Amino acid sequence: MSIFSKILSKIKSGWKYYDNAAKEKAVDVMEYELSEMENIFGLLVLGAFIGLPSPPMQITLDLIPEMEKHFIQMLHKVDTAESPISDLVSIFDVG
Repeated sequence: MSIFSKILSKIKSGWKYYDNAAKEKAVDVMEYELSEMENIFGLLVLGAFIGLPSPPMQITLDLIPEMEKHFIQMLHKVDTAESPISDLVSIFDVG
C-alpha cells in the first residue's frame, strides 16, 4: 500500500466523521427549529394566556385536539412563572 493510498484512506475516514457530525448537527438544528415553530403556533392559538389577541373561537375549538401538548406546557409555565428556581428544577427533571 503506497503512502498516497494511506493518506487518501485517512482523508476519507476523516470526511466520514465530519459528514456524520454535520448531519447530526443539522438534525439537531431542525428539531430545535420545529419546536420553536410549534411554540409560536401555540402562542398564536392560545395567546390569551399571555394577553395576545386570540383567533376566532371556532378556529380555537377546532385546533384544541392538536394543541393538547401546548396547552399543558402553557399551564406548566403559568405554574412555574412565579419561581425561576422551580422552572430550573423542572428543566433538569429533579424529583
